[in-house]
Amino acid sequence: MSTQLNDPVSWTCRAGEVEFGITAPRAWARQQRRYLAEYLPHEFTDASLATFHVTVLVDSTGSRTPEDDLVATRRFEYVPGAVLREDRHADATRTYVPDLGDGGGGPGGVAVRVRGRHIELHVASAGANPHAHLLRLMREAMLRTYENTGGVVFHGAGVTCGGHGIMVCGPRHAGKTTMLAALLRSTGAQMLSNDRLLLVNDHQLLAVPLPVPIARGTVEAIPELRRTVPALTRPQTPLAQLPTVFGTTHKAEFTAREFATALGVRLTGSGSLTTVLVPRLSDSNEVTSIRRLPAAELEATLRGNCFTPHDEFWLQPWLVPRTRSDDELARHAQQRIPGIAPRLTGYEVRHGVRRGFDELSDVAADLIRRSNDQ
Repeated sequence: MSTQLNDPVSWTCRAGEVEFGITAPRAWARQQRRYLAEYLPHEFTDASLATFHVTVLVDSTGSRTPEDDLVATRRFEYVPGAVLREDRHADATRTYVPDLGDGGGGPGGVAVRVRGRHIELHVASAGANPHAHLLRLMREAMLRTYENTGGVVFHGAGVTCGGHGIMVCGPRHAGKTTMLAALLRSTGAQMLSNDRLLLVNDHQLLAVPLPVPIARGTVEAIPELRRTVPALTRPQTPLAQLPTVFGTTHKAEFTAREFATALGVRLTGSGSLTTVLVPRLSDSNEVTSIRRLPAAELEATLRGNCFTPHDEFWLQPWLVPRTRSDDELARHAQQRIPGIAPRLTGYEVRHGVRRGFDELSDVAADLIRRSNDQ
């Protein structure tokens, strides 16, 4: 039986139009597939932008190739506070391990070996949240593949309703997730993603698979979310121990599907962008209001929330090499925006959270009606 559990099995899944053929030990694959299903929509198109082949090796420490085969080594910060070591080898293979001093990449760690679109993921089952590593690789491959082919990353949450895609743009603590919850709860829209969206072909929004961090105040204000908290699968601090201060970075963490299911909606992978919302939520009793954005302000909003080529969280692309320079990517992204903005409708939503969530839900329903009437 143990031999059968270690037998490799293969399956295919997608992030947008980027396909991943995955092979993993049978026992590992069951849990891995359940983990991925918490973030990826079940439906996708047949189109394929690129195909990656990923082999998951569990509890393997053979992630490095001989030191005398090294061509170059570098260290870089790929997300804030996290450093990778990259070793390049004569056969064009690249290996990546966390830079943790002498113990980096050893037992209990994770390592990645890449050659073209063939990837080996070496992971220790005893590590923290070990099934998350594959999704991180898939997300990195998706983002960089789309950027290499003209896609633009935006700092925004998104929904689709009646064929219309709505992007909720704003910096940290603007209230994007709370606005997203209001749109989903009050209208039955479908959920794209929470904090990053890809725009391709100047009109199509694509979901980027991410968890959904939610502040305690929002969770407690929405009964459906509050009831879901005891069953959350991501390791986290108990809700009662989270701070209640507005704008905190310490939040409950839902998977994308947990968040959508709690609000009675489905995950979807794409939608046609028609509307941009800019939330201005504050720790106050400010009356909830909607303001139509002038064209220049809408364009400035898109520019300010464009994360191609520089993302405040994913600092350094690494898994998929960029085929264009940062300057080229920046020019492309900024040149697209003046052509996109005039085709969109933008609204600013102001809301004091002390007034309660129901008032924001009513405004969200009004915004969906306006979007569908366009």
